[in-house]
Amino acid sequence: MKIALIGPPKSGKTTIFNALTGADHEVDKYSPPATEANIGIVQVTDERITRLSELYQPKKTIYANLEFHDFPGIFARETENPESTIFSEIKSCDAFVLILRAFKDEELDQLYQDTDPLKVLSHFEEEMILADLMVAEKRLEKIALSYKRGVKTPALMIEEKALQRIVSHLQDNNSIRSLELPDEEEKAVRGFQLMSAKALLILLNTTEKEFKQQDELLSRFRQQGYMAEVIAGKFEQELAALEADEAKLFMADMGMDMSIKDRLSMLCYELLGLISFFTVGPDEVRAWTITKGTTAINAAGKIHSDLARGFIRAECFSYEDLIAHGSEKHLKEKGLFRLEGKEYLVQDGDILNIRFNV
Repeated sequence: MKIALIGPPKSGKTTIFNALTGADHEVDKYSPPATEANIGIVQVTDERITRLSELYQPKKTIYANLEFHDFPGIFARETENPESTIFSEIKSCDAFVLILRAFKDEELDQLYQDTDPLKVLSHFEEEMILADLMVAEKRLEKIALSYKRGVKTPALMIEEKALQRIVSHLQDNNSIRSLELPDEEEKAVRGFQLMSAKALLILLNTTEKEFKQQDELLSRFRQQGYMAEVIAGKFEQELAALEADEAKLFMADMGMDMSIKDRLSMLCYELLGLISFFTVGPDEVRAWTITKGTTAINAAGKIHSDLARGFIRAECFSYEDLIAHGSEKHLKEKGLFRLEGKEYLVQDGDILNIRFNV
């Protein structure tokens, strides 16, 4: 999964990216704006994988990963082109983490007049809606031209219907995130990667001193339906450079039990409706990331396309049962080892072995 860190210039995106990834990119407020994204892979901490690895002693242990893209500040200038390369890269991500500055800085306050996080969020939503509206209207014009040329396929008609719904919704200043489309229409427009359709998490970046003083602002974001959390970005970057035991002491002083790396990973899983299933054995213990509601055959395809193509059954048991009873042998004796068909909905913590024949 690819997660975009976006926000106004100098809101602390790169500071947070450094805290997440352990990188050391320039974060001085006087440094010139970046022109391309920083990219980093973050391993998702999951104690279940650690326990499974201890149990099976595999040659390899592979945790799930999230890929974070730290983009230059966007929507800071009226001249920005929503069809530019940087916007295309942003739209290719699965979700957005919008970082808003919630700390005082006289120089930045003078440079960027609108510093109220709620107003900045409203501006971002408006700009994303406008960018999507341009894309949808342009595509509708092309569909109309196709009709004039005598090309009017069922697929085009479904796409047109979806785009008309989208345009109407956007013109009412609503993000596509709040629009439910029929399945066939949603599939027809999925390739446009519309910005206001992306899952959105708000991160309020503040100082260590003001970390515990953001409840009212967080509440206002959440009342509007957003997932929102607070982070002390500079503190988290400094924390990432410490030894684990020392870091725990500093986190305890802040009332935190997890670093931003672990907290943000969990938030992104919740935001995107993600779960993990596992494969185990002497060669490899591995976590696989899927969305809630994924069927066994599609989960098999996540491992390898041949497993989905030749799917017969999924041997299945839960992590919790395995830990409770100690071994696969005991699970079989207690009837907790199951055979599931292709339509079985995989649950978080399931351990799967796919029977297949190609």
